[in-house]
Parts: sequence; C-alpha cells; structure tokens
Amino acid sequence: MSQDDTFRTTLRGYYYAAGILGNQQNDPLCCNCAAFARTAEAIINSFFKFQNTHAAERKRLPEEFSTLFNDISDRVAVIGQPEAPIRQKKAGNCKLPQGVCFTKEVAVFLEKIN
Repeated sequence: MSQDDTFRTTLRGYYYAAGILGNQQNDPLCCNCAAFARTAEAIINSFFKFQNTHAAERKRLPEEFSTLFNDISDRVAVIGQPEAPIRQKKAGNCKLPQGVCFTKEVAVFLEKIN
C-alpha cells in the first residue's frame, strides 16, 4: 500500500471512530463510562496529532478527503466527556460479554489499520 493509500485509510478510520464515539456518547451507559472517557480522549488526541503531522498532505487531498478531515474535526469537537465517569462493568451496569466494549473496539480497529 502506498503512503497516500495508508494516509487515506487512516483518515477514513478516524472518520469511522468519530462516528462511533459520537453515537456512543448518547448511549445511556457509555456516556458515563470510564472506558468511554479514556478511549475518546485517546482517539481525539491521536487524531489531532495525525492532523498536525499531515497538515501539508491535507492541502493536496482531493475534495472528498479534505471534507472528511473537516467532518472529523467537527465530530470530535462535540464529543463530551463524562463529568464523573463510572466503570460500568465493574459497577455491574454494563452487561456486554467479558472483554467486549463498544468504545474500546473502535480503538482496536484504529490500531489495526495504522
């Protein structure tokens, strides 16, 4: 895969991740979960680092990928952090199977494509 292909794939991955995080912040358990808070913060910080590192490449992107950059920035800007995060699984609130977390899964996904 060329460097441009890798860059574009990573950009699409951040777009996907921002969508998942945006949706999960409206979930009644995830929105107050410590795992959501940590994962969202890590992904958002990673995206901003990616954005700064690739500022020059961004100027050479086709319009649809440039729009993607803007959409990701807009999406991550409105992702809220819980005021008092709760470890939902440890508290017995989250009934997902052991080792499964909606928000952590998106972080694993991003690692795989990078």
